[in-house]
Amino acid sequence: MRNIRLQPPLPRAESRIRVFHDDVTIDSYRWFRDRENPDVGAYLEAENSYTEQATAHLSALKAEIIAEIEGRQPREYTSPALQVGPFEYFQRREPNLAHPAWWRRPVTGGSEEQVLDPNAIPGAEVFYSLGVFEPCDDGRYVAFSFDVIGNENYELRVRDMKTGQEVWQGSKKVAMVAWAADGNTLFFTSERPSRQQCQELVRLNIATGISEVVFEESNEQLKVQVRRSDSGAWLFLDVTAFSGHSSFPAHFGAEEVWCLPADEPGGNWRRIVKRGNGHEIYAEHWGDSFLFRVNDAGPYCRLVCAPIDDPSPSSWEEVIPHREGATLEEVHIFEKHLVVLEREGLRPRLVARDRSGRVGTTIDPEESSCTLKVGSSAGGTHSVPRHLFRSSKLVYSISSFVTPDTFVEHDLADDRSVTLCRAHIPGFDPALYVSQVVMVEADDGVEIPISLVTRRDRANPGPVVLRVYGCYGSPRSPSFKDWPSFMTGRLSLLDRGVAFGWAHIRGGGELGRPSHEAAMAERKRTTHTDLIAAAEGLVKQGFATRDGIAIEGASAGGGVVLATAALRPDLFRAVIAEVPLADILDTEMDAAMPWGLWERAEYGNPHIANEYRYLLSYDPYYNLSADRPLPPTYVDAALDDGQVLYYQPARYVAQRRSCAADRDPKLVFRTRMVGGHSGASHGPGVAEERAFRMAWALDQLRTIK
Repeated sequence: MRNIRLQPPLPRAESRIRVFHDDVTIDSYRWFRDRENPDVGAYLEAENSYTEQATAHLSALKAEIIAEIEGRQPREYTSPALQVGPFEYFQRREPNLAHPAWWRRPVTGGSEEQVLDPNAIPGAEVFYSLGVFEPCDDGRYVAFSFDVIGNENYELRVRDMKTGQEVWQGSKKVAMVAWAADGNTLFFTSERPSRQQCQELVRLNIATGISEVVFEESNEQLKVQVRRSDSGAWLFLDVTAFSGHSSFPAHFGAEEVWCLPADEPGGNWRRIVKRGNGHEIYAEHWGDSFLFRVNDAGPYCRLVCAPIDDPSPSSWEEVIPHREGATLEEVHIFEKHLVVLEREGLRPRLVARDRSGRVGTTIDPEESSCTLKVGSSAGGTHSVPRHLFRSSKLVYSISSFVTPDTFVEHDLADDRSVTLCRAHIPGFDPALYVSQVVMVEADDGVEIPISLVTRRDRANPGPVVLRVYGCYGSPRSPSFKDWPSFMTGRLSLLDRGVAFGWAHIRGGGELGRPSHEAAMAERKRTTHTDLIAAAEGLVKQGFATRDGIAIEGASAGGGVVLATAALRPDLFRAVIAEVPLADILDTEMDAAMPWGLWERAEYGNPHIANEYRYLLSYDPYYNLSADRPLPPTYVDAALDDGQVLYYQPARYVAQRRSCAADRDPKLVFRTRMVGGHSGASHGPGVAEERAFRMAWALDQLRTIK
């Protein structure tokens, strides 16, 4: 029986008045930033205790869902081996160990040897996240990085496989790495220790242990990436604008590009694309030319080539023209084939061309909404998928709400495919579920797609959990994933009669650059009105009941659902905000905040008066009031989160409680004391976090059976 006298905690308020652009704001909980203050820890623990007591009636349901999630865990890893030089690298899990170890074997046959055992890293028993795993060409050295806190400060190490010893370890804020062709020189990007958001490229000589900075980016709104061309012949340095990710997609466009022959690691980098032209460019190498995917002819991009000695725009020759509505997302180079990943609407496809430009293989998935990826990856936060250059065999993976991750090898020479491996989800029968795309109309007449999955025997209308992101032009496509999984947990919702949908609202990147630009800066509220239109559209079309929609978002998406719920609290039965960006205005005003400067292109610059006022109009933290009751809401945070700092959600919760006479008892807040932005890395916490959110949502939707 619930304790109706249970009262949520309320920390003390320390009012801080700010006058900016002749506007007055009062912040009562800025003091939460002081992590060493014992009152901060006491408040977080009090909220955890309140949530535990307020949801005690869900313990049986949560245990039931945990058992379901753990029962669906694949027994074997499904990713194919990575071939680098003379070795194949693969993972193997041993019984009773938290993390799979990396092993390798010669491609020509021979004995296996262990490369890296994360279980031996101090701290990995509590939390572990892989940053990169990159062998050099001949396999003598392997570079790897890891985080055992959850703050995404990845420590880089280099192991000598001849001795089994680590011959270098250093920087703890390393992102991408790339080996030169000599197998002795490693380039890596990192944040400059003196200034958090300044980027640098470091060259490390493994033999001497000498490292030196070879490139510094002083513009704090830009990031630096390093990568090696598919051919292996060139190294590219990309200077990019913010993309909304802790790691940057391998094919994200750059404002400036530098190159260096991979066999001349001590040489000078040459700039081949200058910044300031207003374009985003992704460079690759093929034969005697550089290829550039560029948005100069339109937002969906075209592909051009130019001589290596003269890559200036005056020398560009068109390879693939710009096509309205068909986004050219990725470019992959094989010795005799060019493969591009295109997306038209939500539907992706792979198209291969030979050196003459003739289109050969086209891989067009049957599912209308799915995830299609090229190559194999080590799976680290900053890992780049790879494929064999001197081969005609294209490896790709496909996944959706109803299709577990499946890896396929397609021979471009004879146009034949073979399935390499498929994730086996115990107890999952895809025939029981149906996935579809539902189109709804936004306020301005633009059609918004929703990827929706339900049990085939579900009766409409019914309850729906609707997830969104809608920021930074970052695409979010339906994906199953093996473990920890996106869908293996949500099957417990579907099996209880709840539909699950992903609303592809503007601000995201699923529908190309125009869809993103339609909800940036002074148009950002389009993201929120699109979500409202998506929910209302599901009701009108008979998929959802009027009082049966819960909205869900994480990180920036968490900020979206909080802001949207404030606009239409009557429309949503519940709100799930995971590690939400709940104080957008303060984040953009503070250059020391993670992503603060980089995000201004997305949200606007609050130091400009009109942009400040617009941002303030929807900021979740500053739009709380006693006369605006909000739906029941779940919020969480992570103490060591490196993206959304723990006090950002905590301030929102405290302010919301202070605005309500009864402290808003239907608002629950949990702070993870272990792990980071994405939650627990392993162990019981993985299933428990997902099961708790689903049990809470089911309780709000009143579909418990």
